[in-house]
Amino acid sequence: MTSTDDLEFTEHAAACFSERTLPLMLPLNIYYRPLLNELNSDAYNDVEQLVKNTFPNCNVSQIRLVCAPQLYGMYMLRKEEMNLAVGQRVQEKLLFHVTTESRAMESLDCGLDWRRTRRNKFGRGVSFSDDADYANYYANKSPSEETRVIMICWVLVGETYVVPRQREYAGRSLVVPPGCADTTMSHNGRVYVKYNNNEFYPLYFVYYQRKPEYLTNSKYFRRDKISFSPSLEEIVRIFGDVFKSPTN
Repeated sequence: MTSTDDLEFTEHAAACFSERTLPLMLPLNIYYRPLLNELNSDAYNDVEQLVKNTFPNCNVSQIRLVCAPQLYGMYMLRKEEMNLAVGQRVQEKLLFHVTTESRAMESLDCGLDWRRTRRNKFGRGVSFSDDADYANYYANKSPSEETRVIMICWVLVGETYVVPRQREYAGRSLVVPPGCADTTMSHNGRVYVKYNNNEFYPLYFVYYQRKPEYLTNSKYFRRDKISFSPSLEEIVRIFGDVFKSPTN
């Protein structure tokens, strides 16, 4: 693709994206929007409610709509390819992925890197969920950044492979989905794993500050602790004072 072709591709993608999202944004030049855009009040309230439907105690600080024409153009091309391959229209789901602010911004240049996650029991790809609380609870808990971003993404789902409940951890060896599948999914339908960056587009960035109570008050906290077999490292961390106290 020449530079002229690339420019035409980007301009066409920008026009298509603006046409699709124009009702959400404040009035601006439809061809020259910033990367992160403010929403009008109705759209802001709708997106905030979308998060709070499954993550009710999340204290949202700001919401931005992502305008990345090149990324959107590649996403739409991939959508058409999948439609042809599947023989019917693929599903376009609105799903959540939680990460740090810096990694969210990096993803707009180089995609989301599945190698940075330590939780891949449903496949070694990028995980999304239909539950914002779940996405937050199982996100990277690195203390390096307090600002978190819920990336609300359009995600293309064609053929799926459901990881059987009794074989969940076998998913860790799935580098690509088996057969003709493009997506692996948890047995309860809560987690979707994608293996191609062009099969999702980050539509919204929802910003919030990480808080311990978001984990302890999560509906997944008790369930996680019941099934959790702590390692020695975890025992030392939790009961550190006991281990450090002198023996009587």
